Amino acid sequence: MEKIFSPRSVAFVGASNNLGKWGGIIFRNLLDGGYEGEIYPVNPKEETVQGLKAFRAVAEISGDIDLAIFTIPSAAVPAAIKECVRKKVPAGIVITAGFAELGGDGAREQEEMVRLARSGGMVLVGPNGQGISSPRAKLHPWMPVLKPEPGVIAVASQSGNVSTVVAEELADFGFGCSKAVSAGNCADLSWPDYLEYFRQDPETRVIVLYVEGVGDGPAFFKAAKAAALEKPVVIIKSGRTQAGAVAAASHTGVLAGSDQVFSAACRQAGLIRAETIEDAVIMAASFVKTPLPAGRKVGVITGGGGFGVIAADACLRLGLDVVKLSDETIGKLKAHLPPWWSPNNPVDMVAGIGYGGPRELIPILMDSGEVDGVILLGIGWIYSMLDSVTSKIDFRNPEDKTLLARLDHDLKYNEMLRDYFFQFKKPLLMTSTMARLAVRRGYPGLLKLVNDGIMLYPTIEDSIRAFGALAERGRFLQQEKNLQCSTHED
Repeated sequence: MEKIFSPRSVAFVGASNNLGKWGGIIFRNLLDGGYEGEIYPVNPKEETVQGLKAFRAVAEISGDIDLAIFTIPSAAVPAAIKECVRKKVPAGIVITAGFAELGGDGAREQEEMVRLARSGGMVLVGPNGQGISSPRAKLHPWMPVLKPEPGVIAVASQSGNVSTVVAEELADFGFGCSKAVSAGNCADLSWPDYLEYFRQDPETRVIVLYVEGVGDGPAFFKAAKAAALEKPVVIIKSGRTQAGAVAAASHTGVLAGSDQVFSAACRQAGLIRAETIEDAVIMAASFVKTPLPAGRKVGVITGGGGFGVIAADACLRLGLDVVKLSDETIGKLKAHLPPWWSPNNPVDMVAGIGYGGPRELIPILMDSGEVDGVILLGIGWIYSMLDSVTSKIDFRNPEDKTLLARLDHDLKYNEMLRDYFFQFKKPLLMTSTMARLAVRRGYPGLLKLVNDGIMLYPTIEDSIRAFGALAERGRFLQQEKNLQCSTHED
């Protein structure tokens, strides 16, 4: 599979000069990505394709080929695979649709394609996908123009659009990808193969899956659990309803089973199930650097009472415990808060300008032994005060002394939060309404956090769902550790 994500040479069967065709669009993206290996466009009707010499057939290419990409009509794919097998090409990506998802002849053509590939030891991605992205190799032969930055989150998706959106939303929060693959129909390489590869991949620390059907259930969950024991695995599973199951069958030719059974199996295997694409992105990003909590007890710090109420409700819905703080901890907090503070968790700073803030309160909660982590609501407020969605303000205007003073204070404040994030061995989750704009607009203070791989959560609910995912992974790993200890004792 290294030949798929780190090839030394690529043959593109169906490369086109027409940017209105998939063979033109995807070939253009391959060229624009900066890939430094050899590229061989194959098109019997063209002398050159987008500036490169074209070959009439794979057999005419004199050099070795690590990876073949196919965007030709489905009926022509088996013959092209056969030619690649004779050339000893070890890997291929079949982007072409029109196979098992159509049933009948399409299913038979897919089986023949796989049989031919396996006869020569060739592995296949797809068909019916949109390609792959391997950022460190500068390899982006896929449909979107997006070229993710190198990161540590791997994405495998049965939907090309979903893989694109996951990569785009990760970029919104400052995270890149190690690898991304549109798995399509999983005719040859399937979930166990991708899970095992990403489990071993040193560039990958977190795995995100979008699954319509798992195929061989026991093999899937065996590989998933093996991966989850080493790396967080976040899964989005569609086809949960009757309508969704019908759509999945027509999309990638898979059959969906009982959703309740699937959820139970995911929990047993240590998979973190996401309800939406956005949830999957936020959970995956939280796993990159955030330490796991020992349990589900949460301390909440907020600058506004309403935020605290919303947070408490959301924690209760997700089975998190907004614990009652001891008199000792209340006394320590009280020393830094205004006289009108109501001693509770969530800890509401009640707009106490001139009194203590997160600098003093976070260490008290973290060191109390009463919470497993802290959620801090509402950082980055300076940018919302000074900037609207449509305006463009120069945050470094040397003539605005007041603005510069606020920015310098915000930088120092966020440097402190960054230090706290790594200092305590418990999760510190921070929300900001500016989270999705921090990278795009280059907000200096928030970038102090983002550039160190710290996730900023755009909503209160996002941070609490992330805490729940972290706690669930902690539960799974502790459970497995206990089982191993019990087995050794027996």
